[in-house]
Amino acid sequence: MSRSPRARTLAALSAAAVLLAVGAAPAQAGGSAPGSDRWWGADRFGTAASVSDNAFPDPAVDVVVVNGDSYADALAAAPLAASLGGPVLTVTATGIPSSTLAELQQVGPGVIWVVGGPAAVSDDVVAQLQRHAAWGVHRLAGDDRYATAAAVATSEFTGQSHEVFIASGEGYADALSAGAAAAHDGAPLLLTTGGALPDATLAALQALDPRRITVVGGGSVVSSDVTDALEQQHPGEVTRIAGSDRYETAARVAEAVDKTGDEVVLASGEDFPDALAGAALGLPLLLSRQQCLPRATADAYTALRTTWVDGLGGTNALSDAALAGTTC
Repeated sequence: MSRSPRARTLAALSAAAVLLAVGAAPAQAGGSAPGSDRWWGADRFGTAASVSDNAFPDPAVDVVVVNGDSYADALAAAPLAASLGGPVLTVTATGIPSSTLAELQQVGPGVIWVVGGPAAVSDDVVAQLQRHAAWGVHRLAGDDRYATAAAVATSEFTGQSHEVFIASGEGYADALSAGAAAAHDGAPLLLTTGGALPDATLAALQALDPRRITVVGGGSVVSSDVTDALEQQHPGEVTRIAGSDRYETAARVAEAVDKTGDEVVLASGEDFPDALAGAALGLPLLLSRQQCLPRATADAYTALRTTWVDGLGGTNALSDAALAGTTC
């Protein structure tokens, strides 16, 4: 999103002041740290609402809603939201937080897409959401997280994308990076177990018939058995992007997908909700520790020639020092 030169300059000066205060070297080569802004709320629900408010200043026709307390069904939401051109907002299983409600009232969406079954977002919450959707609420869900991701992929992306991203559904870290990359490329995200492709994922791959499959995460989270099975079905079309940890994996994904990420999203790698809301923007998503910036993330700033960082979450999730580029 665009910002005035004055706003960027003031934010960059603020970031530089933090760097000087802590005595840290700037993360970007050339003697200057990227400028930055912080989008945040009082909690995860407020932060998702802040991301929506900042990234979508004009009303969005579509809004995607997920459970902000559980990542299982929510992981597939970011590419869906990007495809629809709207934000991801979060609820609890049984209610709509006030910050989410306020953002829905401001956006006034035509359609609300709920990702996840009644255990993730109850029917009562769906009924409440109906009051804020001019054209109704649509739920996309399966029997489990793998089937939910498959339902999202086949509902929105069949015939629209020749690419699929696959990540482990047994943890959120790599799937967040994969979701952001998928959002950037207009592709879906499918999930797998560490040892075998679930039936729902296999069926979705057959329906999508991709020409390129990108597996995100190392062998400890997505085994060679999975990639071998993919290669048998799609010879020459499977690649893996992985690093030594979630931070390096996110950096490698960002560098592979967007060669010039002058604007990036930075979120905590220690929890999922803030990064999930940011992944829907289709910008390179990089992860940070709470107190400091991992070296892999700092190096990605340089590789991407980053000039602007959208930091997500309050200081309990992402400290001022980490946002300013203080490396670990």
